[in-house]
Amino acid sequence: MDNWFTVDEIDAETYIISEYCHWEETHCYLLNGNERSLLIDTGLGISNIYDEVKKRTNKSITAVATHIHWDHIRRHKYFPDFYAQTEELSWLNGEFPLSIEAVKEMASGHGALPQNFDINQYEIFHKGCPPEC
Repeated sequence: MDNWFTVDEIDAETYIISEYCHWEETHCYLLNGNERSLLIDTGLGISNIYDEVKKRTNKSITAVATHIHWDHIRRHKYFPDFYAQTEELSWLNGEFPLSIEAVKEMASGHGALPQNFDINQYEIFHKGCPPEC
């Protein structure tokens, strides 16, 4: 599956980047300002949202998480300038409340996953997450 993301252009500065192929149907929002871009959530991490975002902006990008669930933060690693709610910051420091096994079960989903996706390589994002995470 080459087209993991569905992108809806609301106007020249606003995009919805969705993952409809997964049961979570995650939606991320890219808002392009005059000087910077804001990405709200970074998705499931089954495919690379960074590539989709870079097609739509050449500005510096700040990512913000609406909340720290696995399906909203998986690709934060591509956006070192990111923000999250104070109450959930411990989850980004390795205290995620679900086991990796539970997250892998949810991530493997009930739909058609990209051929190059390997659930065995799937990790929960945290601040110390290595580049391959």
